[in-house]
Amino acid sequence: MRVISGKYKGRKIQPPINDNIRPTSDKVKEALFAVLQNDVNKAVVIDLFAGTGGLGIEALSRGAEKVYFCDGGAEAIELIKKNAAFLEKESYEILRGAYEDCLRRLATRGVKADIVLCDPPYGKGIPEAALKEIDGLGIVKDGGIVAVERKTTDKAQREHFAYVSEKIFGETSLDFYRNITKCAVTGTFDPFTLGHKFVVEKALEKYGFCYVAMLVNENKKARYSVGTRIRMAELSLTEYRRRIRIDYYEGMATDYCRENGIKVIYRGYRNDADKKYEDEMAEYNYAHGKVETVIVKAENEISSSRVKEAYDKGESVAEYVSADVTGLMRRR
Repeated sequence: MRVISGKYKGRKIQPPINDNIRPTSDKVKEALFAVLQNDVNKAVVIDLFAGTGGLGIEALSRGAEKVYFCDGGAEAIELIKKNAAFLEKESYEILRGAYEDCLRRLATRGVKADIVLCDPPYGKGIPEAALKEIDGLGIVKDGGIVAVERKTTDKAQREHFAYVSEKIFGETSLDFYRNITKCAVTGTFDPFTLGHKFVVEKALEKYGFCYVAMLVNENKKARYSVGTRIRMAELSLTEYRRRIRIDYYEGMATDYCRENGIKVIYRGYRNDADKKYEDEMAEYNYAHGKVETVIVKAENEISSSRVKEAYDKGESVAEYVSADVTGLMRRR
């Protein structure tokens, strides 16, 4: 174990003497900080379940302003003290206690974190409870990030914060969340058109993060595969990649929103018939899931059906879809 980068690059981190503490591997740590590289400089960091202190020390080495090491075990606290001994002028505190107590103590003191590193014991359902506590205490700054390490077979928790991305390393996964407002744009996106992009852009005018959620319906045969439709959306929305998550779901949009903690859906309409349908769906979504719907008037009357019809006739679809999508339309 070592410090990977920054001021203390190459410094060794003393490992635990038994299996009571599970340190983050260098490979996973490197991937974690590759994602955090634009956030860690001058950041206030909370290292929950700190264990060896390796993650918090890595953050300080990379320029974090202050780190709060939190752990409930006496062995871990002593190990953190030993490993932090080489730190020079870096600012840090070591707090002993259950993670809930540490978070509440910090919140009482008015601490606001830019980054929370959460590496709890695997298989005990702790991430869900920890994220709920972190969210409820309001201890993360607006735009701040929460990074959770979990066993890959454990379910990622999506209700709190915006679930931005994940990285999988065999049995270990990293989940990244942002403390930003979130909404969803739903549809079948068969294919993803400039009309869909227009609705996403309208959503991003008011919300920090948007789930572009594609309905997969066994009873409604799509021309393009799920993978192709996801790629179409990625290519169409590349300039917004840091503010969107392209996802898919089966069943009801309200269930998807509940699972992801989303309270607002954006939908587009082209004409009066569309508007009537969307109004009816909006009433249903609110009645059955307390999800509000913002219905956006389309800039142009683009429908996926019209795009496919034009393509099949050999007509240009340049005014309907992003340039990169045209090549994908050959795929089925």
